[in-house]
Amino acid sequence: MELNEINQNGKNHANNGTNGDNKVIEHVQQIQEILAKEDIVEVLFKGNRRGFYISTGFDTIQPDDKIVVEAENGVDLGIVTYIGASAKARVRCCHKARSVKYKVVREATDDDLERYFTNTAEEPSVVKKTKELVEHFKLDMKVTEAEWQLDRQRLTIYFTAPQRIDFRELVKELARVFKTRIELRQISTREETKRMGAGFGPCGLNLCCTSFLADFNHITLEHARLQQLSNNVAKLSGYCGRLKCCLVYEIETYTEALRHYPQLQSRIQTEEGLAKLIKVDIFKQISTLYFPEEGKYKQITFDELKKYMDNDKVLPPAEEDLRNILGDGNIQVRRDIHGEEYIVE
Repeated sequence: MELNEINQNGKNHANNGTNGDNKVIEHVQQIQEILAKEDIVEVLFKGNRRGFYISTGFDTIQPDDKIVVEAENGVDLGIVTYIGASAKARVRCCHKARSVKYKVVREATDDDLERYFTNTAEEPSVVKKTKELVEHFKLDMKVTEAEWQLDRQRLTIYFTAPQRIDFRELVKELARVFKTRIELRQISTREETKRMGAGFGPCGLNLCCTSFLADFNHITLEHARLQQLSNNVAKLSGYCGRLKCCLVYEIETYTEALRHYPQLQSRIQTEEGLAKLIKVDIFKQISTLYFPEEGKYKQITFDELKKYMDNDKVLPPAEEDLRNILGDGNIQVRRDIHGEEYIVE
């Protein structure tokens, strides 16, 4: 069960009773049972693709070992990244929607490695041939990468496209050329950046998607607004051109802290005149007020702000101010085919 499937179950619950919740609960219970009685390893594949596998009976496996694991209708080869309690912790905290149903088959042999390198060497020619066929069939899609399964029982070709693509004829021709099962997988720009596996964030560390993220959260401009970040396209957007994944990391902290504050742009009746609440620093517990009549700013503590709140000196924002909260009128929010928001000026 993939993450979007679990999300869909949640939507079904809203419309069709408890059926969605029951499926989610059943899935979580199954994962908990597996974690309780089986050993687990996390395995990294090409393109920063990750998966979890049952490793019971393979006590000698260590991080960085190359192993062969079960795959759909065959086997595949990857590198162990986490074992034991660390792998189980990652399932519990980060990958609750991931299935853990396949097992480790063996530690990779020399023959396995030779086959893997042979497959990898052929993948660029697969991409080239696929691009030729895409041009032949006049399809609006960008082929980014190809990946052979170790036993060559499946060939996965990744692509991006601005819309849904009818590639049935393309699949038939690819199957005829490569004589194997073909899977054409449309990926988002986030996934494309992740598979490229390069780049550093403004924090100085490797991009989250290439270092530890396996599933993507749905990021919207509201995450930035709640944290009072400027609507700066360059600062809010990542390498993929979509809103940065890290915008969601502290959202629970901000949500909880801001419950104790009035809404931004609230009007406050102070001894110096009417002011607007334009910024809240939840860490220093300092609020910034703006006095439009005098054109001046003033910082007050949370205790000072609370006195105004207790004395009913805080009024809701004016309607025109609500429309301009952290916005300059030049920002537009659009969605791509995968529902991901991005901002344009």
